[in-house]
Amino acid sequence: MKRWVAVLLAIIGGAIAAYTTILLLAGALLGVFWLWIFGDDPWPGWATSGFDVLIPVGGLVLWAIFGWLIWARLKREISAR
Repeated sequence: MKRWVAVLLAIIGGAIAAYTTILLLAGALLGVFWLWIFGDDPWPGWATSGFDVLIPVGGLVLWAIFGWLIWARLKREISAR
């Protein structure tokens, strides 16, 4: 496998894994906050602002982590040849 193909797979695969993970984690966290903390009342500004920052930043961090893990595994396979 060529190196650029491995990089492309790591970027795309990491993005898909991060997107799926952040959707599940953010959905679960927002569900917990809605069911047991804030309910149907208006949410405070700090909560919505916090989630507006936390979800995208968390997604980018997960993308970097998953992309690096995929890249490390593919790099081992490339160097083993």
